[in-house]
Amino acid sequence: MNAITIKDLNKSFVNGSETAHVLKNINLTVEDGEFVSIMGPSGCGKSTLLYLLGGLDRPTSGSVLIHGTDLSTMKEKELCDMRSDKIGFVFQFYNLVPNLNVEDNIALPLMIAGRKRSSYKKRIDEVLEIIGMTDKRKLTPRELSGGQQQRVAIARALVFDPEIIFLDEPIGNLDSKTGMKIMELFREINRKLGKTIVQVTHSEESARYGTKLVRVLDGQIESVEIMDNTKNSFTEDRKGDRQVS
Repeated sequence: MNAITIKDLNKSFVNGSETAHVLKNINLTVEDGEFVSIMGPSGCGKSTLLYLLGGLDRPTSGSVLIHGTDLSTMKEKELCDMRSDKIGFVFQFYNLVPNLNVEDNIALPLMIAGRKRSSYKKRIDEVLEIIGMTDKRKLTPRELSGGQQQRVAIARALVFDPEIIFLDEPIGNLDSKTGMKIMELFREINRKLGKTIVQVTHSEESARYGTKLVRVLDGQIESVEIMDNTKNSFTEDRKGDRQVS
């Protein structure tokens, strides 16, 4: 089943008398369990595309379907519920609350949703185990390295057990060694937990952790490539169901 289906997607921004066409006729499918990297230079439209996929913005025309449901048909409350229950986000900046410890930062979405602490204690333990920070649950963000803070942000995205996780330059604020460890964690989450992952990146090395690479240039899909694990490189997708202009 397709986790995400994008049909004839366009996004424009109007500034006075000028109109900027950021995305132009995007068509793409993401299957359940895929790890898709959207790659391109700054300003190519890749982050705008990610926000449309996650329901954080609405397209000018075209549609985004999450497991068959068209986001454009959903009311704002329904979109909020979907973003809470079915999808998770991890951004370049960790956005942790400075005066909350690790476990409370992870639990924040659950607290906002009105869940009782007793009902989610087991889940907090599970995600702390996934990110390898069980022994740091009582520390505050200022006591953590950048990589550890991003792990906490990942756990917070996982706490509702979402089906799809969106990543916006998730290692852009980290050194290369720490960044690759974070990418290894995402690959483990994809393979072992079966989570569908879509990341935006400008890094070819980061993109190699995925199963599919979508190259975007000037608001259009330039190519779609599939990871060949035997060669650790991408080859052009020739299935013909991806539109490139």
